[in-house]
Amino acid sequence: MEFKVVGQEVLRSDSIDKVTGQAKFVADIFLPGMLYASILRSTHAHARILRVDTSRAMAVPGVKAVVTGDDFTRRIGVCITDQYPLARDKVRFMGEPVAAVIATSEDIAMRARDLIEVEYEPLAAVTDPEVAARPEAPLIHEELATYKHLPGIFPRPETNIFHHYKLRRGDVERAFNEADLIVENRFTFPPNQHVALEPHGAMAQMHPGGGMTIWCSSQAPFIVRHTLARMFNLPVSKVRVVVPYLGGGFGGKSDVTIEPLVGVLAAAVPGRPVRLVLKREEVFLGTVIGRGLIAYFKTAVARDGRLLGEKIVLYWNGGGYGDYAVNIVTGGGHNSPGPYAIENLWIDSYGVYTNTPPTGAYRGYGHPEVHWACERQRDIIAHRLGISPAEFRLKNCLRPGKVNSLGQVIEEHNGKLDLCIKAVATELKVPTAQAESLPWYRRRGTGLAAFGKSPVMTTNAQSGAIIRLNEDGTATVSVGAVEMGQGTYTALGQIAAEVLSLPVDKVHVVPFVDTEVSPQEWQTVASHTTWAVGTAVLEAARDALKQILAAAAEIMKVKPEELEIKEGRVFIKTRPEKGLPIGQLAVGYTYPDGKTANDPIIGRATFAPRGLTYPDPETGQGNCAADWTYGCQGAEIEVDLRTGEIEVLKLVTAIDPGRVINPLTARGQLTGAMVQAMGSALSEKLIFGSNGAMRNSSLTDYKIPTAMDMPLELKIIFIETPDQSGPFGARGLGEHGAVSIPPAIANALYAALGIDFYELPLTPDAVLGALKNSGKGC
Repeated sequence: MEFKVVGQEVLRSDSIDKVTGQAKFVADIFLPGMLYASILRSTHAHARILRVDTSRAMAVPGVKAVVTGDDFTRRIGVCITDQYPLARDKVRFMGEPVAAVIATSEDIAMRARDLIEVEYEPLAAVTDPEVAARPEAPLIHEELATYKHLPGIFPRPETNIFHHYKLRRGDVERAFNEADLIVENRFTFPPNQHVALEPHGAMAQMHPGGGMTIWCSSQAPFIVRHTLARMFNLPVSKVRVVVPYLGGGFGGKSDVTIEPLVGVLAAAVPGRPVRLVLKREEVFLGTVIGRGLIAYFKTAVARDGRLLGEKIVLYWNGGGYGDYAVNIVTGGGHNSPGPYAIENLWIDSYGVYTNTPPTGAYRGYGHPEVHWACERQRDIIAHRLGISPAEFRLKNCLRPGKVNSLGQVIEEHNGKLDLCIKAVATELKVPTAQAESLPWYRRRGTGLAAFGKSPVMTTNAQSGAIIRLNEDGTATVSVGAVEMGQGTYTALGQIAAEVLSLPVDKVHVVPFVDTEVSPQEWQTVASHTTWAVGTAVLEAARDALKQILAAAAEIMKVKPEELEIKEGRVFIKTRPEKGLPIGQLAVGYTYPDGKTANDPIIGRATFAPRGLTYPDPETGQGNCAADWTYGCQGAEIEVDLRTGEIEVLKLVTAIDPGRVINPLTARGQLTGAMVQAMGSALSEKLIFGSNGAMRNSSLTDYKIPTAMDMPLELKIIFIETPDQSGPFGARGLGEHGAVSIPPAIANALYAALGIDFYELPLTPDAVLGALKNSGKGC
């Protein structure tokens, strides 16, 4: 098929609004009568709440209400109902909301907040998930047995384990008995922060006549609607959620975070909008964090390099509440063996409560954590066997006909991982532009790491699209997916334009989501938007096209198959001069005598993957992943033996995303993900004291990459194997660039120094310590 719009480099449709400041975010919204909220947060990571005295705060002029946990006593949660919007009886992480002041200005609210008195009984805190999983650890949720939860979640009452996913395949013990080599290691990936450009914000209004409207920076407006409706016993139709432009999310806004809290505050002052926009430190302390894994890998290998079996134990840091992390535990569990065919597997994946802020989705949703361990383990094995890392991966990687960890058979359309590995291995042989002659104190190395990612999603992840044809021949596309900087709306516009044979600038995708009018959408996560929402847009465009052709055929007295559409005009194929602009059909073609030929042209479609199942409770097997995207990443680095500093010279990603809808935005997505993951590899780590206090809750002490840290070279290689289920063959790619950069850098560091690293980040101190212990330092 020859494409005219799909596959073209189209500038982002939201670029002008954003660079000129016309784009409106939550913080730009001001309503008449608006009130301001300020949150009093716990100063303890784990403590009983003995007393909350709000009397002095209530006496401050301008204060309209002070809200505590006693004002809303119902537990909430989408997957497991384990938390309150404001803490009751007990706090479980430092920064948890304990009380809130609502006032006529932010300054008044903050001054009154500081007058609230809270008396605590401190309890022992635990921030390490492996320690928290032990029977003797301080119990963080005494009532775990009473929490409601969805099917497929398996909590262990009387422990801190809120979910245990297990996978059993083949005979692992036999594999270890037959192995020529057994390699066993422990790896850690620390908690990180998303650091989205826009902090979390929300403004809610409880309407006196019933119902609620909330404006929020969320990736999941329909989940927010569902949660608020349940909280306040409202019909879903009475809850309206509006998401304007979103300034980045990376998964940190896909979970329901501050929205229930702001809803409770709005209920305290019916009729008045209540606004809460977090400061940067509050985002660190009071929303969700990402990552946090301790992983044990024990691998059985044959002499020729075949992976015979693997035993994996994972301890996920869920933080004070587990509702946001339960699916990471499952998805990370079944992805932990990586993109390899291993017949014998024994995996235990534990989600564990700790006294840190809750862990939520973060670009990759468990995949970067397990790939850090998996891909380091693969390199270590290859070196022990004397096989090149690329050859070892090619020998074991998933190909058509092979079976993955879930028991799914890989098909040709799932992509070509082997070509991605070969492409990266070839690219790493090409030296960078930097001079080859190195001083005695610098070492250079290259490394690669493969990846495979499934879109961890609910079994009924639904998407919808509506396309309305306008009188001027343009088309308006409405979806429930959120644009947060990834270029989604541009790609969706290209899909619609391709089907309707319109120039892409004639297709307008509505740049906000409003649950009152936008079609249903699960949430904007899992790198599934182009694949799933794109399919809905594709089918909605086909529906509109069918209506256009039917109407034009009746008007021109021919069959629909005799017609063709090109650049906004429908005409008879054999008589191109006979036709009419499609805009004349938009709201009903009118004959000279006034009769109307057709109804308004409105294309509609929905999409949900079919046949997905929960994992089998005993084996963890099942049709649990709707799609897969495979690839490989590589790094070339130099390390300074005197300082321990690592300089990244080159990062490479070869990925098979099916059909690339827009190469320009696709490369932008992957480039951003690669640099973001470089931060996880080299500098990013949330540090907690023994009392559970976060010690680096600002950008002064939490270091993310800047323009000064960019590699000399970033290379993206697309290997396009069209997927049979995606629009024009497209698969997801938004998160994938973040998955295997950390192990690729660590593997390159081994090539440079001959030292294996098992913990992140790879800071100068860590490198110097390893050099000293190995005797290889200056």
